[in-house]
Amino acid sequence: MTDGVISDYVTPSEEIQGEDGEITADNLLDEVSLYNLYDSRESPEQDAERILNITYPTETLTSIIERTADKFDADSSVSEGAHIIGGEFGSGKSHIELVLYHLFASPEIGQEWLTENGIEATLPSNAQTAALQMLNLDRDYDRLHVAVGEYLDIDEWKEGDPPGVHQIRDALDDQPTAVFIDEFERWFGMSGRSDYQDDNLGFLQNLLEAAGRDDTPLAVYVSLLFEEADVEAILPRTNPFRHDLSRRRDEKIRFLLHRLVGDVSDPDGLASLAQEYADVYRNNGQIQLTDYQEMEDRLERYYPFHPLALDTLMDKFSEQRGHQDARGLLHLLTEIFADNYHEVDLILTGDIDVFEYTGWFRFIDGELVSKYLNDYHRLGEATSDEQEGEKIFEPHIEELLNIVLLHSLARGGEEGANKRQMLMGTMRKGKNAHEIIQTFTEDLFGHAWHVFRINGEYAFDTEENPAARIEKKAEDIHKNTAIHRVERLIKEDLFEGHNNVHILNPVNTEQDIPDNKTLQIIVSLSAKQNQQAYNQQFEELTTGQEREFNNTLVLVTPQQRSSVDSNTGIRELARKVVAGEQLDHEEEVLPDGFDDIHDQNYQNLRDRVRDKYGTVHTSTERGLVPQDISVSGNMDFYTATLEEIRPDSSQVRSEVKDAVEEAEGGGIQYQHLLNDFYRNTKYTTLTDEQELKDAIQSLCRDEVIKVGTYFGERVGSIGNDTVLVHEDYVQTVEEEDDDDATATITVDSTSVGGTGTSSTSSGGTTSSSETDEGSGGTSGAGQIFTCPQCGDELQGTSCDCGFEFDASDIKEGKVTVEGGDATELVQTFEELKDEVEEEDLEGTTTTRFPVMGALDADDKPSLIDTLERELGIEWTIHTVSLSYTGTLAADGVASRGLDADSLADQVEVDETLIISPEEPLSRDALLNDVLLRLDVPDDASFEVWMEVEKGE
Repeated sequence: MTDGVISDYVTPSEEIQGEDGEITADNLLDEVSLYNLYDSRESPEQDAERILNITYPTETLTSIIERTADKFDADSSVSEGAHIIGGEFGSGKSHIELVLYHLFASPEIGQEWLTENGIEATLPSNAQTAALQMLNLDRDYDRLHVAVGEYLDIDEWKEGDPPGVHQIRDALDDQPTAVFIDEFERWFGMSGRSDYQDDNLGFLQNLLEAAGRDDTPLAVYVSLLFEEADVEAILPRTNPFRHDLSRRRDEKIRFLLHRLVGDVSDPDGLASLAQEYADVYRNNGQIQLTDYQEMEDRLERYYPFHPLALDTLMDKFSEQRGHQDARGLLHLLTEIFADNYHEVDLILTGDIDVFEYTGWFRFIDGELVSKYLNDYHRLGEATSDEQEGEKIFEPHIEELLNIVLLHSLARGGEEGANKRQMLMGTMRKGKNAHEIIQTFTEDLFGHAWHVFRINGEYAFDTEENPAARIEKKAEDIHKNTAIHRVERLIKEDLFEGHNNVHILNPVNTEQDIPDNKTLQIIVSLSAKQNQQAYNQQFEELTTGQEREFNNTLVLVTPQQRSSVDSNTGIRELARKVVAGEQLDHEEEVLPDGFDDIHDQNYQNLRDRVRDKYGTVHTSTERGLVPQDISVSGNMDFYTATLEEIRPDSSQVRSEVKDAVEEAEGGGIQYQHLLNDFYRNTKYTTLTDEQELKDAIQSLCRDEVIKVGTYFGERVGSIGNDTVLVHEDYVQTVEEEDDDDATATITVDSTSVGGTGTSSTSSGGTTSSSETDEGSGGTSGAGQIFTCPQCGDELQGTSCDCGFEFDASDIKEGKVTVEGGDATELVQTFEELKDEVEEEDLEGTTTTRFPVMGALDADDKPSLIDTLERELGIEWTIHTVSLSYTGTLAADGVASRGLDADSLADQVEVDETLIISPEEPLSRDALLNDVLLRLDVPDDASFEVWMEVEKGE
């Protein structure tokens, strides 16, 4: 027994006092039923004085009484007398109706109670009443109006159709009347009454409407769970007063404490005690409340229960549908009150002996309570050899187990108790907060098999906790080791392990960024306060290290000044990942679920790091320019970074044009221009050399620059020594060129009505060929060959613009056909047919199939069937472009490194496969060895086209 206990401050209410003055729940009226009002045997519900004495006049009850009094007051302007009392099971609906019944049925006792509680209201003393608990009437009624008529003794309602509003008024004959209807929805919804639902809804609506008329002295009280949409639909038409008890937690608390506590015997001492607890919280840095005075006030109002304890119990009981929360909770609170009345000064959450009350808590979450019992017996030492022997625990262990279980009930694995809740559930004056937390982290967490840490809270779960092993191991992982693991994740996972991705200032390893012409992506884990700081960082990385190719570097940083390496949450996750990897390497046997926990830790770390990135900074003469990286779908950060920094083709064109023009008549060699782009930050940063070549090709075709011997045409090839000359100096160069030099002439062809195209492997010739009649193509007769100089259609081997060619040009490869077939060119023009032989047009000719678009198929069998019919048996396939979309099942999700349990059938895939075998495939090889074995989603749909050689 402590120096100050609850019995020093308050006494229990008469309702829960036994003959010896001690607390007992034996006489507790924890459930009331309206049907007991009409029981031939004596019942507590029939005792008006007892019912009123245990009733606390809540705001809702007071409001209903006052509005009812106004309804029956002739001088009042209030005419509405219908009340809908809503709330879940056990919220107090029936109790309110019972109180109102006694105020009408026992007016003298009722008026005395109203006066004692300061409620200024007068109810009629001559009212008739009918209290119908619809599931327990004196007989089985199918029609509501018949039941109400019999209870009010109105003969004309006992049969026939439901009365209307005026008939209700006339039947009451100015007699003040109160009708109470309880459990209407469950009675209404029973299948046996389906034929009477319209009548019952109609009468209920008429009854509510009549109660709203000023010429009808009627009050109607209907309790609802709000489970029947048809019943709710009539409420807006009648506009009754609505009272939702589910939202009035404060009223429930006052109701419960009114039933438990009699008198406050030492109000000053109680106020001092509340202040003492509030001061304990003020002086503890780990308990941070927004309003300590409010907590002090609540400690007095909730006494003898700590507000946190009572709120937690109310949460858990009210969430259980059908548990009769106020009723069951009242009985449990009485037992807790009795057990602690002479033991503690305030009932904290940890003082609620879950082991003692497992019967109550099993109803809320039986499976979780059984896991709690497993850990309870495991952590406690038995004082006897019996299985149910009393347990002895180290200080704080049992209280902390109680707290975590109570906060986890019905939320196992999702919610639990945080550090503040654990401290407020155990701390009293003189107790050490650090000791409590240390006891939990060292002696409970990691030893209780079913306690998990979730989002900063500790919760019981039905599964065993392999995470505890990982968390213990993680405590020994150094900070730098954790950061190094994050660096590896960034390089190997987010950036797909590309060799040209580097960490800026890595821990545990030396900085090694190659100084070459390859694009280098430098990833920083630290975020700077401003752009100037990034500029300085980049300067140290380039000029400070005397690099040659400074324009090959881009810097990737976290967004919004949110560093990765200094983020405590990320470091802790990284520690867990390292710990899991070390345990997996060191231990031969690990608990079930270990791999799942470890994989989840890695995924959580990946997601946290991924969310931090990112911004990519590219260099210019004015400093770094930041751009946000947009990563969507399955795109990796490497691809996303390239997409963001890939230069605009017009910008590269402009910079090449200016550089070549500055070189004047002497021109500039390609290798020197390329090196300038890689060295000088005044140029756009290239992601690939081809971007520069594409710009040069475009400028050459547009006759802006001359590339070697090419001008106004596609460049055959660009070598390091190739000289680029601006158009202003082309004439000068041409005069110095060898007059005998020749240029390759390219003839473009287009297909009228659409023909297939294919490429020839030898001689660099691109040709146009007829497509197979069976494949739906058109003949070469529809082709048009255009002049490479003026673009007009060629009618022969010469053009009005001056361009001409002959058979020798074709044989020597000076004339090629882009987008068609040189064979077709020869066959088109008569003057060539006799001079060009078939052997002069060497090379394998391939054709696009189908000629236009692609073949579609809704599934793989349909695809294989279609191709088997469409492809010639003698054809060979050189290239296949296969696109498909579908939804990944569990195996497909797992193969991509994702969580199969949570993402199965949730991931859409859209992929294109380009299949280019070293040796062409036969039709059967394509169908049986490639497509039949292709692993794609079950619901995949396809598009396919290919380059084929028909061999005809």
